[in-house]
Amino acid sequence: MRKHHNKLYYGKFQHKTVLKVPGSLMFYPTTNEHLLQVKKNYPDAPDMNFLADFIIKNRNKIKFRFQGKKAIFYSQKNLAQQLIEKFWDYWIGSESVDPKFDNLDAHTVGCSRLPHGKYHFQVHIKKDAQLYITNTQKDNLRNFIERNVDHCLVPGYSLLDYLEDRCPYCFGGYFYVTQEQFITPIYMMAQEAIDKVIKFRKVENGSNKKTTR
Repeated sequence: MRKHHNKLYYGKFQHKTVLKVPGSLMFYPTTNEHLLQVKKNYPDAPDMNFLADFIIKNRNKIKFRFQGKKAIFYSQKNLAQQLIEKFWDYWIGSESVDPKFDNLDAHTVGCSRLPHGKYHFQVHIKKDAQLYITNTQKDNLRNFIERNVDHCLVPGYSLLDYLEDRCPYCFGGYFYVTQEQFITPIYMMAQEAIDKVIKFRKVENGSNKKTTR
């Protein structure tokens, strides 16, 4: 299945800003104490001082990481604009999540088309599920899926081989379910083997915007 790149960054931020700022390697470790020391050591480096102040002031409003010579920030629009305006010469790219997806939780994926056109849920099964559920529970899950073939789909052969007793080991995987009403009985049969359940929410004309310089 195609990955959907429309989830909020870290579950809360709409904007990703990538900079290539000289001296960014000196910002590690990124504690406030170290950043204050950077300011003290380089008083005549305005860009480094601005970036140190920006991180200290907005630490609770952003996520960030330094990757090689790149500084990557996740934030809302106003802070992303501050970074781009200040570091215009060092700005190398941005991505933003469409506002249509701004209220999705960690286990909800926005999409312009449901998987296979009809499935609203994706049930992920743990690797080594054979250690968490009995053969009877596994058989009950397989029989449930077979009885509801119009509402359940196992797309991967690996999980299917485990469910159909062709392989004694489960290497993880997932299956699709059309409606929420089927989730409760699935949990009742194999809750210990379920890693997570992803919900797909269809949004018209959703998109992921990317800008690169």
